[in-house]
Amino acid sequence: MILLAITAATPLLLAVLGETIVQRSGIINLGIEAMMLTAAMTAVLAAQGSHSAAIGFLGGIAGAAIAGALFGLFAIELHADQIVTGVAANLLALGVTGFVYREMEQSAVFVRAVPRLQVDVIVPFAWIVAPIALALLLWRTMFGLRLRACGENPEAVERVRRHRWIALGIESALTGIAGAHLALMLSSGFAENMVAGRGFIALSIVIFGRWKFKGAILGTALFGIAAAAQYALQAMNRGIEFHLLLALPYVATLLILCGIAGRVRSPESLGKRA
Repeated sequence: MILLAITAATPLLLAVLGETIVQRSGIINLGIEAMMLTAAMTAVLAAQGSHSAAIGFLGGIAGAAIAGALFGLFAIELHADQIVTGVAANLLALGVTGFVYREMEQSAVFVRAVPRLQVDVIVPFAWIVAPIALALLLWRTMFGLRLRACGENPEAVERVRRHRWIALGIESALTGIAGAHLALMLSSGFAENMVAGRGFIALSIVIFGRWKFKGAILGTALFGIAAAAQYALQAMNRGIEFHLLLALPYVATLLILCGIAGRVRSPESLGKRA
């Protein structure tokens, strides 16, 4: 059950790590759902076109980067409201991916089995390598100090937009891998709205973790345990309504958020224009 929890929560953890970096720079990216969904589709398209799972992951990163660049154009360069921009990005990605999927639903791209990695190297990367590397970057380098300052007091930092673009680029890479892992390793391909709210769960876990990587890992692990419990209860066939089991991880996340409401301090300039 523990292994199942870790594997099931891996895409979520990658999204949480990316969103932590971005919010530390002062940006609230509600469009993370759009980035993961776009990455899932482009990963499948790239993998099927090249017959390579590795190319599929690169395609996922490219898809997330496109969605991230669109968000950054409006939120960073044009100073649009970050919440509205993120919601619009999610709706756009949901519509575009749904349209492409329905138009190509009967094609070989979405019918035949997707290529998979022989060894799932993403799980150790997400739970060990990425958190350590990002923690060192954020807390042990001059760049990390300036990035955190962008979220606390952007007036004291030169080239705030540049730092926020880099943070968004890091998030794009991580969410691209997350979307690709979801489609190529945890699923048998792409399906409409297959991200299923993981982007919004990632946002809540960032708050639960108080914008720190230790808390991010803990919050993601709790969600993974709830997800694994859902799968276990389905396998046990205890007569519990299927839709209630699907809601279990989300209810657990909601209860966690209710328990910490009012006791967290976000970066001072989070969501504000530079």
